[in-house]
Amino acid sequence: MSAAVQPATAAPERRSSRVLVIVLALVVGVAVVVVALRGSFRDGPLEPGAPTAQGSKAVVRVLEDDGTDVEVRRYTADAADALADGGTVLVTDPSTLDTEQMERLSEARTSGGGQLVLVRPDADALKGLAPGVSPAGKVTTATSLQAGEDCGAAGLQGRAIRVGPAEDVSDSAALYRAGPPADSCYREGGDAAVVVSDGVVVLGSATLLTNDGVGQLDNAGVALTALGADEALTWYVPSPTDPLADQQPSLLDRLPDFALPLALWACLVAIAVLLALSRRLGPVVLEPLPVSVRARELTVGRAHLLHRADGHQAAARSLRAATSLRLASRLGVRREDRLDTLVAALLPHTSLTASQLHELLGPTPVRSDQELLRLTEALDALEKEIDR
Repeated sequence: MSAAVQPATAAPERRSSRVLVIVLALVVGVAVVVVALRGSFRDGPLEPGAPTAQGSKAVVRVLEDDGTDVEVRRYTADAADALADGGTVLVTDPSTLDTEQMERLSEARTSGGGQLVLVRPDADALKGLAPGVSPAGKVTTATSLQAGEDCGAAGLQGRAIRVGPAEDVSDSAALYRAGPPADSCYREGGDAAVVVSDGVVVLGSATLLTNDGVGQLDNAGVALTALGADEALTWYVPSPTDPLADQQPSLLDRLPDFALPLALWACLVAIAVLLALSRRLGPVVLEPLPVSVRARELTVGRAHLLHRADGHQAAARSLRAATSLRLASRLGVRREDRLDTLVAALLPHTSLTASQLHELLGPTPVRSDQELLRLTEALDALEKEIDR
């Protein structure tokens, strides 16, 4: 009967094991694929090597095909050196720069005569790097802006650009206002998306440089004109690890973008596996904890067992041996010593004489239940007397 039941119970266990192995294999496989796909490039807004929607790999490749050497830099000191040499420097996120970093770039541009291209600078960045330009508003929807007749250098050889959020990039465009001698172009309600002022080009939308937006209208031409004027371009992506930055990055800041979603997904998979295992193993069974029994109760209980077996002598030996061991331990007597040594150690602590102790702890015959009971009580009394 039992042999017929075993295959039926073993089959579900084998199926559960196979399901668990498949789930774990899928977890490892997806993790490897994600790391392989993400680990070949650094993703982020306007990252020059990123082929994603928010990256700028397409613009960089076209610039290099046209003969412009694009060098990626992440520290302010490197960007300042390029400006001091008269080169063109693109700052992908000027709003993250602190006062010291902006002063370093501004001084280098003034001394070297280089060109600075800023993407969506905020009021603080404009104050430090383009004092003649001020923020004037935003464009929160995808909008086409036309070049006017008074664009001047700010037209960047384009006729129309498309700014604002693209299909896969949520990026509102910024509008700016600048007085003469600055040139402004691609206006929306009097304010401009592109401003050129004293060697600084202000681009109000990152869509002009992203892979997702560079192909729209004349975005590519405007981007290439702004960045490809020289034989070399420094693509400056501000890094939180910059020695000049105010705040050093925490451990979470150093994690890649996919780390958090991957960790959450792994937690969900782990929870699902635990639930599956709990269903296979069954509900939790509560078991009583071991109960501590006092020494006297244990001794008396053992005596009762021996009494039922009519083993008076065996019970007496067991009781005397247990009592002798406990007394020897309390008085610091070795277990290997003779009974005389234990009796000598007990004499200063008890009212019994040496002969009484020898009779109590020695091999005195016990022939009846009454004698065994008296022996038990005497041994217990001796232990209590020693404990006092």
